[in-house]
Amino acid sequence: MLLSERVKLTITQFLFAEFLGINHLMNIAMFFIFLMEVPPTSDENVTVTETTFDGIPVRVYVPRRKSETLRRGLFYIHGGGWCLGSAAMLSYDFLSRNTANRLDAVVVSTNYRLAPKYHFPIQFEDVYGALSWFLRKDILEKYGVDPERVGVSGDSAGGNLAAAVTQQFLFAEFLGINHFMNIAMFFVFLMEVPPTSDENVTVTETTFNGIPVRVYVPRRKSETLRRGLFYIHGGGWCLGSAAVFSHDFLSRHTANRLDAVVISTNYRLAPKYHFPIQFEDVYGALSWFLRKDILEKYGVDPERVGVSGGSAGGNLAAAVTQQLLGDPNAKVKLKTQSLIYPALQNLDLDLPSYRENAEFPILSKSLAARYWSEYFTTDRSLEKALLLNQHVPVDSSHLFKYVNWSSLLPEKFKKGHVYNTPTYGSSELAQKYPGFLDVRAAPLLAEDTQMRGLPRTHVMTCQYDVLRDDGVMYVTRLRNNGVHVTHTHIEDGFHGAISFLNFKISNRMANQYIDWLRENL
Repeated sequence: MLLSERVKLTITQFLFAEFLGINHLMNIAMFFIFLMEVPPTSDENVTVTETTFDGIPVRVYVPRRKSETLRRGLFYIHGGGWCLGSAAMLSYDFLSRNTANRLDAVVVSTNYRLAPKYHFPIQFEDVYGALSWFLRKDILEKYGVDPERVGVSGDSAGGNLAAAVTQQFLFAEFLGINHFMNIAMFFVFLMEVPPTSDENVTVTETTFNGIPVRVYVPRRKSETLRRGLFYIHGGGWCLGSAAVFSHDFLSRHTANRLDAVVISTNYRLAPKYHFPIQFEDVYGALSWFLRKDILEKYGVDPERVGVSGGSAGGNLAAAVTQQLLGDPNAKVKLKTQSLIYPALQNLDLDLPSYRENAEFPILSKSLAARYWSEYFTTDRSLEKALLLNQHVPVDSSHLFKYVNWSSLLPEKFKKGHVYNTPTYGSSELAQKYPGFLDVRAAPLLAEDTQMRGLPRTHVMTCQYDVLRDDGVMYVTRLRNNGVHVTHTHIEDGFHGAISFLNFKISNRMANQYIDWLRENL
């Protein structure tokens, strides 16, 4: 209350001075703001310097410790109602150096010209110009920043500017200047956490066959060999990493509760890399984990190894499980596969689940089509054909029997929907991008003989999810081929629900996922 009264009194004095014509309110306020500023002082953890980006003053925070890899980059924009503040203010300086140190990231804290001397769009243009300068290849290289792990953030008016410049970059994709998925990575990297061990689980990072992975090993001693679980993150083959907070939380929670060694793998992402790179990265890392010497190193029982993944990770989990079954060089076989709302086919985007949830948040039909298209190409013509459901050539018509929902969905999921006979497209797209008809990209296209002998399977589907029917049809096909399957359908669930850690549904789904693994792995 005392602080509130002091602030009110100060503002009243400023306003009175402005009323008398002595000065402008904001200029008066700046008298006090500059008293909160600190010089660019380096410490034992972070080197702090000042420079200009495209003529705009910025403060740069670089961790002192050596890094084996390129660092994250964060572009921070201060608040102050577009009228006050600077990167030099104590609170912003503290936040930026703390972020740089804890994330091992290069943080650029930008200034911009302020009102009342300068008005819109000057503030926006200053920030956009400085950000564009930071994103130049030579500047990123200078500061050792990974161009695929750059984000933007800001508070108050800085948050306004952060949202505005991000939208501008999104519009830049329309103009051909940038790519939507690269822009989306701005925000995804902000959800990442470092590999931090706790009292229950030791967390480290390494590479399996050249692929970066995060390893979770329980601290408590074990009298026997442990279970091993190979986890694959989702993100439409375009976004995410093992370091994203929700994936890290699920992996360490699983390792602790199951007393299991969990390997959470990364893989190269679209739009820079297309199918089959993602599949090959995951298969290569999994094959490495299944080597006898690697299992022995981590104390894993070779007869109790499973694979799991969510969304695009569920797609990859199903695909590598099928591949491993037919691999004559694979000495260790999987005991289980756990698929959380997996994407399993792209032949038919007119399933009941796509119709019912076409505009549902998190994963709409249009976004699903975009992800599928990006998996194979940056050519947007495939995306358009997917949305029209006219991308499969007539000479591939035999594949529709594997995804015919009229025969593969139980009645409760049909809900009176009428099956539409496929409309075939030209062969041009299939000739240019044959991957979308490849069983490694669409596991539902596997022949019955490829499904027989697959390990125990757990499929989790959500009612409010365009991918719901993919999972349900896979359950039907697996059961028809003698595979032991558990289907958990979340009636109030939606795509991505397990990652919403503050929601009760996330905890419920994680418990069901882990309980099944405890009984079957």
